[in-house]
Amino acid sequence: MNTIEEEYCHLLEYQKFDESSIGDEILKTNIDQISNSAFLKGCALSVFDVYRKKHVYESEYYKELFKETDKEYSEVKVHPDDYEALFKNGIATFKHLFSNNTNAKYNKVIREYRALVRGKYQRVVEHITILAFDKIGNIWLSLSIVDIAPNQAPPYIVNSKIVNFKTGLVFPPLDEFYNKDTILSSKELEILKLISAGQLSNEISNKLHFSVNTINIHRQSIFKKFNVDTSIEAIRYAENLGLLDSPL
Repeated sequence: MNTIEEEYCHLLEYQKFDESSIGDEILKTNIDQISNSAFLKGCALSVFDVYRKKHVYESEYYKELFKETDKEYSEVKVHPDDYEALFKNGIATFKHLFSNNTNAKYNKVIREYRALVRGKYQRVVEHITILAFDKIGNIWLSLSIVDIAPNQAPPYIVNSKIVNFKTGLVFPPLDEFYNKDTILSSKELEILKLISAGQLSNEISNKLHFSVNTINIHRQSIFKKFNVDTSIEAIRYAENLGLLDSPL
């Protein structure tokens, strides 16, 4: 397993689940609802279990779409040139959703990449929504619906975005948020660390010799970059990214 896969797997350990609310019977009920849905009949869909760290359901059309020619389906094979970018996108997306899981139910992830479709690499479009949470609000099951992208022309790049279908806002978390050291300026990071230490704007102003207004402008810039509304959300997001690990 390479470094990026290790980081992805490690990230899935972030949530601490209430195991009483994610038992086998509850899992079976969710899968039965999906597999028996008239609306989803004929769709290429899968269900990913964040707790078990694996796909727990794949529809027959999903398996048919992604199997190699003259072979049984085993797994989705992403194009080697798209593999790293797709994992980076997945890491950044989980970091965003885990840090904002109170609003995760309103978010849909849409991404495009190349995968082996019936023996030939083609661009596909994947829509991912949250299917179920555990009792304490952790993201448990996600539903993925995949189709062949109408545009198969180059350039061949991985595209991803998070769409909040309640507000209509589109958030591209992805490669730019994977490169965590470039997200905040050094001053914004210093201010956020002081905020996380419990200091108020006037205290930070006195410490850094900036006006309170300047401190608040930096605070709002942090919120905008993280797509959050409160200091608590910003701190949790920064913690997920490992930005607060080093001391002031």
